[in-house]
Amino acid sequence: MKDPSITKNRTRVALLLVLAASIISLGPAFSASARASLPTYSINDVSGTYVYHGQSWALGGTKNKPQSVPGSGVGLVTYRPETGTFHIELVVRLDGTNFYPVHDGTYTVDATGHETMTWLSGSGVVRQIDFYIVNGGAELKWIETDPANTDELSTSGTMTKQ
Repeated sequence: MKDPSITKNRTRVALLLVLAASIISLGPAFSASARASLPTYSINDVSGTYVYHGQSWALGGTKNKPQSVPGSGVGLVTYRPETGTFHIELVVRLDGTNFYPVHDGTYTVDATGHETMTWLSGSGVVRQIDFYIVNGGAELKWIETDPANTDELSTSGTMTKQ
């Protein structure tokens, strides 16, 4: 007659061996050499014209102050890496009203593909978008990261290279 505790112990040992092998096989994914093989980016990886599309929630708007209201926008952004500047022309719909903002600003890109765009609004408020380069620069996934106390509650979207 077999001792059931031996079978139970063998099963536990086998499971522990499988777990240990799995952890060991993941080691290279977290090593310095694996991280070093990730692509590195520069300001030159974001150049040319992108179609901007975003969705938002903002305070006020034109009809429902002080409630939060939905918004959306589409437009073109042209990046110039030689000067670190961009030009954007948008059509924005906020609380049932269309706006046509045009902005010029600066941008940076770090080695991880994180970019920051900065510009002054028409009322002189510093505005900022942070994004990451996706698909080798074919797309930029972004979120507005304005300083506190601005009218934007949440804005995010995608820019697609043309």
